[in-house]
Amino acid sequence: MPLMANSLRTLSAALVVAALVIATLVLGRAILVPLALAVIGCFILVPIVRWLEEHSVPEWLSVFSVVVATTGLLLGASIALSSQLLSLTAELPAYRSNVMDKVHAVIGSSAPSGVVSRAIDAVETYQKMLNRELKLGGEQSTEPDGKPETKVVVAQETTSDTWHGIQILAEPLAQMALTFLFTLFLLAQYRDLRDRIVRIFGTDNMTETTSAMSDAGERLSALFTGQVMLNASFGVFVGCVLMIVGVPNAPLWGVVAFVMRFVPFIGVYVAAIPPILLAAAVDPGWTKAICTLALFAIGEPVMGQVLEPFFLGKRAGLSPFAMILAASFWTLVWGPIGLVLAAPLTLVVVVLGRYIPDLEFVSVLLGDEPPLSEQQEFYHRLLSGDSYAANDQIEEARETSSSEAALDNLVFPSLHFAVIDRRRGRFDDETMKDLDESIGDVASESFPDAGKDGSAVLIVPVRGVFDTFAARFMVGAINARVPGAAHAVLSASGLTALSSVDPGRVSAPKKLVFITVAGVAEKALAFMAKKGAEKFPNAQIAVLDLTRPAGHISVSSRGDAQAQVFNRLADLIVSLNLDALSEAAHSPVPASAQQPGVALTGTY
Repeated sequence: MPLMANSLRTLSAALVVAALVIATLVLGRAILVPLALAVIGCFILVPIVRWLEEHSVPEWLSVFSVVVATTGLLLGASIALSSQLLSLTAELPAYRSNVMDKVHAVIGSSAPSGVVSRAIDAVETYQKMLNRELKLGGEQSTEPDGKPETKVVVAQETTSDTWHGIQILAEPLAQMALTFLFTLFLLAQYRDLRDRIVRIFGTDNMTETTSAMSDAGERLSALFTGQVMLNASFGVFVGCVLMIVGVPNAPLWGVVAFVMRFVPFIGVYVAAIPPILLAAAVDPGWTKAICTLALFAIGEPVMGQVLEPFFLGKRAGLSPFAMILAASFWTLVWGPIGLVLAAPLTLVVVVLGRYIPDLEFVSVLLGDEPPLSEQQEFYHRLLSGDSYAANDQIEEARETSSSEAALDNLVFPSLHFAVIDRRRGRFDDETMKDLDESIGDVASESFPDAGKDGSAVLIVPVRGVFDTFAARFMVGAINARVPGAAHAVLSASGLTALSSVDPGRVSAPKKLVFITVAGVAEKALAFMAKKGAEKFPNAQIAVLDLTRPAGHISVSSRGDAQAQVFNRLADLIVSLNLDALSEAAHSPVPASAQQPGVALTGTY
């Protein structure tokens, strides 16, 4: 029970911390949103500041000029977009007739459906309310029958109207001011902040901390800068094409496409809806709407699948699960601005998780890197009995390399994981039986040729069931190159396997190979090589020890003989000279040419 109690305490502490973090994000939204915008902006602007400093511009002037230029650009864009939005709102009623005609054509009726009618009325009502708020409409409006609409004017104090306007503008202006101040401070003090973070993590780890911060900062700066440039290019392209097509307020829709492209998966397609509807409203036909639809349907896949991977590569990324989770979480705590900031903010946490051990779980859960290595994934498939997927993984490895390379890089390391688990007592009899069946199925499917007695190469597993598995894969790889060239003793291992071979019943092998993936002492390997040399004096002896670097072991019973030790199957196969063995199998060797005690020399 103490283990369960500790787990419950850990879970409770984690839930309390998560609740405090979420509460802080929600309650501190007014300050944290500008801070988040400033941090992301700094990743984009720091390279510009550094470039100016490298060209002899003072630090304070570099920071100030970059911040002022960026703020002026954003303010100018905001004013231009506001005018575009007001212009669009004022022109919406003029498109009513085209919308009604298209609705009639689509539904095949003389009157629009109730849903469409309510939607049109809602748009017109919104336009009237906006005009009334901005004093754009006349003092008198008309009812649908053309008669003047009777208006009841309620007198209000001028101070109340002024205060109401100040309240509407106060929050966005305050957040803009905070973002400006945070950005100015972070750009001016980013070196000092970096030094303080290094001090927090400890000066003993200064090298690792500095390297991690530099790498993470460069990754994020390059990624955010590239993302902004690509999204801005896409927005400019959309605006220009819509202008050529003839869609009103094309610059507005270009900016909307630029902003919404930061929203993963659906952002661009959501941004495409208003210009498509507007194109259908202003055009008596369907040409503009179809062209606008084609622009987004073709442009976004080309941008996301071709240009973005080409320019940005895979410097850092989020998995699809992370995209959905991040968008849901940040929208919940921060609203629409959270939806736009979801991907950048989550990406910052994922990149930091690759360098901070306490945040590593975030990087594993949300990052786009494979959660398991190829070897771990293959071993997991063997444990779960998924022989079909394991065979597919071997075939994929063989498509890009040779069979022996697939064994060296994929299968043998996975068997070594199994050896470690077996020594730790994690396998019971049933698990071991299932694993045996899975490995047998994979070996039979991927390397079906198990050889036969009397082959030129005899493979002997050194110790245990996992060395036997490795021998089964090895004989299949050799026979895939030269059919029938190798045979393995699979019924036993070690000296028992060696003694089970009867030289009087079958022809003696020309090559004797001992293989181990479990690992044994060097003296044990030397003793086994000695016994092999005594039993097959005409055979050349080699050892494939997959647990340590290649080297030599001496065979004590024959002073001039050595058994060459390899740590990669690919190197061993080269030394076996299988082509020569294949030719020798078809031409008898004179007795006078047989020289006892021939041994391999050299190291690999």
